[in-house]
Amino acid sequence: MNVAITVWGNRISPVFDSAQTLLVAEIRADQVVGRKIQMFQTTVFNRCLKLLEELDVRVLICGALCEGPVRLLEFHDIEVIPFITGEAEKILECYVQGKDLKEFAMPGCGHARCCRTRDGSLQVQGRGLAPISGK
Repeated sequence: MNVAITVWGNRISPVFDSAQTLLVAEIRADQVVGRKIQMFQTTVFNRCLKLLEELDVRVLICGALCEGPVRLLEFHDIEVIPFITGEAEKILECYVQGKDLKEFAMPGCGHARCCRTRDGSLQVQGRGLAPISGK
């Protein structure tokens, strides 16, 4: 499985629409077995989507991202974990280990309103998703 993280330097790019670089990690048996840096353009979303599909990306971890693109990515079977901030390698390591990514949620995402999925679960917990209370 391939996981892509939008990066700016060694950190997650704060806004998906401004990102130009992806860290693409190949994961097998809960270990990163390969990684590469890929340049991409978010200004033409169809090209960005096509690139993610060509790279066989199944999970995208990124900073701020509007609901429309999230739905398009999910429609194309790409799990989106948005509104994440911090050092990309540390976040990748936590994701691979199945750890909770809540500690990396962007400020203001404590209510999880911006991180809601179609089924009402949070997207900031990596593989262990939790339902939103008070729905």
